[in-house]
Amino acid sequence: MITKNLNPNQIITLNDYPLHSDTVLNRYFIKCNIGGNVPLVPVIKKETVKKYFDYALLKKFKQFEGQNPKAEYFMLDGSHRTTALTLNGCKIKVIIYRNGKDIREARKLVKTGQVLENDTLNRSLEENSKILNRHFTKKPYFMTVEQKTIKMVVKKILPKKIINSYRNIVKSATIVNDINS
Repeated sequence: MITKNLNPNQIITLNDYPLHSDTVLNRYFIKCNIGGNVPLVPVIKKETVKKYFDYALLKKFKQFEGQNPKAEYFMLDGSHRTTALTLNGCKIKVIIYRNGKDIREARKLVKTGQVLENDTLNRSLEENSKILNRHFTKKPYFMTVEQKTIKMVVKKILPKKIINSYRNIVKSATIVNDINS
């Protein structure tokens, strides 16, 4: 089992735009803001998932890939968590499913709160990949977590307090990057 900290431009998000619950987003946003631990986000390497795409979807994905070369992982669950972490300028801690053993080990982490109970834990790597294929066949567009978060900020579909906080974080990061250049 591998866990890793990723940037939001490395994760291909689910097409559940906009998010389902401002309440859940707020809870994770506050938790991230105060430095609390957020459960791991399950992901699969894109090479594994691509094997299950039909020709038309693979063609669309290849175009996305060309524009987003750092996007290496497909998210299986965790839109509220990844958005909250991105809005707080944090890395996203993931658990990478490479095989059935990784999924079985992840199941054991539910008791500790490191992994949330979700359907991905009851499916094989192949079944999870096929579900992603069906998901993206119904909604045939791809975005990174970063792109989706920015889109929600720009379209102002997030709570105003969160948007303002994010803009302050982005300004601070820009200033730090300018100083370090």
